[in-house]
Amino acid sequence: MDELRIAVIGVGRIGLVHAENLEHRVKGARLVAVSTSNPERTARARRIRDDLGSYSTPTALLETEDLDAVIIASKTSAHVENVEMGAASGAHIFCEKPLALTVEDCERAATAVDKADVSLMIGHVRRFDRGHLEAKRWIEEGAIGQPVLYRGMSGDVDPPDPDFADPAVSGGLILDSMYHDIYLSRWLMSDEISRVYGEGGALVDEGVRSVGDVDNAVVSLRFAGGAMGTLTASRVTRYGHDLRGEVIGDQGAVQIGRYRHTPVRLLDRRGVHHDMARSTSERMGEALVTELQAFVDSVLDGTEPPVTARDACRTLEVALAATRSIHSGKPEELQVIAE
Repeated sequence: MDELRIAVIGVGRIGLVHAENLEHRVKGARLVAVSTSNPERTARARRIRDDLGSYSTPTALLETEDLDAVIIASKTSAHVENVEMGAASGAHIFCEKPLALTVEDCERAATAVDKADVSLMIGHVRRFDRGHLEAKRWIEEGAIGQPVLYRGMSGDVDPPDPDFADPAVSGGLILDSMYHDIYLSRWLMSDEISRVYGEGGALVDEGVRSVGDVDNAVVSLRFAGGAMGTLTASRVTRYGHDLRGEVIGDQGAVQIGRYRHTPVRLLDRRGVHHDMARSTSERMGEALVTELQAFVDSVLDGTEPPVTARDACRTLEVALAATRSIHSGKPEELQVIAE
């Protein structure tokens, strides 16, 4: 096999980006179909629908198309069911994070792909960003010595609609947004998280408040090896899509992230001015291509994908513990099992 026939389940915001990348930028992939419950969402989505096979449900797509793989970009609450259907059809699977809303469902999805003997990769996109890859290389080469402190930040310009912010649909702020920083902290520190303590509040957005979620949160981490970390997430960083990280070691530090989107600045009497990325697709554009290429390559080569169900389930455990801590006001201990 030298090419994968791939369908995208859910061509909303991120699914549409995946579909367009598969069409034009991912080698060894051919986009053949999509499913969407709302094909009239945007002109771009209508073009995808008109050019390819388009189905109103994943079931109809999987029953009709002869596929090698599927990209699951549906709402989080539908991930497990879609993974199970994809696995049952014999398709290899790339699923957006988080894999599930509960640890039990995460394990259910992993069992389904194991039983079907298909590959499953989870969309941990930031670890495919060039800045994070370079930071990981420096840390592994000992450039900063022993990592002792991690700091991460995720900020979205505007909060999502309440229908998405609802924790029953997206998992809420921690599972939807801070999840990225949790898996990055585990990956960059090469250690598991053993304790979390969170504070959060619905400080700005009434829509988020109305569904029982928070729009700002801070979570403290303790790693099994003794290192510490602090994560912050916000739904209301109005100045731009702010993604930053830092690992401090006993011999130095590495910082990841940038404010400017376009590498240009204007200097005038009022000061210094520059633009900033406003969305994940702007900030992580190249990383979104790189992660899909890694998935396609792993399937074609018959190798394990770089982000597995185990990565997803462990990150989910931490995110759920942080969410519980925010609501209880108490630290949450996590069991760390040595491999």
